[in-house]
Amino acid sequence: MPFYLQRILHQETIAAIDLGSNALRAIIVRRQGNKLHVIKNFREALRLGEDVFATGSISTKKMLHTEDAFIKLLHIFGAHNVSDVKAVATSAMRDSKNGPELAKKILHTTGIHIETIDGSEEALLIFEAVKKRINFDKKTAVIMDVGGGSTEIILVNNGVILGIKSFNIGTVRLLGYKNQEELEKKISTAVNEIMVFIKTKIPKKPDLFIGTGGNLRRIGKIRRKILRRDSAEIAMFNEIHHMEEAILSMSYVDRIRSLELDQNRADVILPAIMLTHHLMQKLKVDKINLPKVGLKEGIILSMVTP
Repeated sequence: MPFYLQRILHQETIAAIDLGSNALRAIIVRRQGNKLHVIKNFREALRLGEDVFATGSISTKKMLHTEDAFIKLLHIFGAHNVSDVKAVATSAMRDSKNGPELAKKILHTTGIHIETIDGSEEALLIFEAVKKRINFDKKTAVIMDVGGGSTEIILVNNGVILGIKSFNIGTVRLLGYKNQEELEKKISTAVNEIMVFIKTKIPKKPDLFIGTGGNLRRIGKIRRKILRRDSAEIAMFNEIHHMEEAILSMSYVDRIRSLELDQNRADVILPAIMLTHHLMQKLKVDKINLPKVGLKEGIILSMVTP
């Protein structure tokens, strides 16, 4: 449908792009009046953080891969008559010396402008998406978004944000550990820092613990796969503990085969589950809510909210 007809019929098609440390994610949505209908989701494993967190820069190979992914997206957007696009980049681009160079290349090649946002902006966008799925009335809540390069913590009371903080702990950053003991130590240190922040605003056990991000959505799917539960939008503490033990006992290949994980997910799922398990233990919560929303949905909402 031509763009001018889309506008007349109030059926504009828009897209959001999340250029993360582990992968590029995009969503195409058709806006019909006040309603949003998801048309397509897109994911491309890029692992920008793999280079950045080791060397401080994105390699030429990954820059070309990223540019190719954006060109692929441009064709998809054209096929769906997308009229407006918003792209944001997070931890890896924030930390990379040549991130601006990559953004400039992509703008020149595709016309898509990438805005690199800080952790607080990222967390606010995530919160807007979560608000559409979770009722915060008269409740305290801890929202944890686990990314490849950073973990955002959002503290909420009765729907009002009490505090936001971004921690430089992410699943890609946690790779390269020598053994399980070293990984445990890194996660334990990070969780202790997170708890100091949480306790300044929510001294008692929160009413809600909410997890977002690709790896935590995958936890919900693993819950259904391994434990045969009906819902992928919650997980109990004992289930997370069981998943951690199961995945620790599996080889990388076994995770791909048994859990139906792609190669880009099979290694980072362990740090994500361990981080979740440790924080739930410290918070003394018995359940984590896993709404199927995240940064890209928050970006979409920012595009349609006056």
